[in-house]
Amino acid sequence: MPSTMPLLPAPPPDVAQPNERPLPVPPPSLQLTPLLGSAPTERMQTLHSLYASQIATLVWTLEEASVLEADRRPVVVGIALARSAESSQSSELSAHDRTIFKGVMDIVRELLERR
Repeated sequence: MPSTMPLLPAPPPDVAQPNERPLPVPPPSLQLTPLLGSAPTERMQTLHSLYASQIATLVWTLEEASVLEADRRPVVVGIALARSAESSQSSELSAHDRTIFKGVMDIVRELLERR
């Protein structure tokens, strides 16, 4: 995504959950390109896309905040998600999926902020 496309800021914190930091919204112009293989199901493909787009957005957002004029570089994300016992045929994310996603994004954000 070119650096001329603005990134949307993260939404304000939820007053009901003050300890959770909201994630920045991935830009709609983001293009995901699978390099090797594919997800076994459509649901897993959706999860892979969600993880990749959110990680790329975190990288760009934190990089932009730390440098005055940062060119937005391509971000390559490798994803291997284990099938959970709760996996269902539904396309909806379960509470378990959401908890894991939030935990992974918190770890990614923490690692990026340490740089």
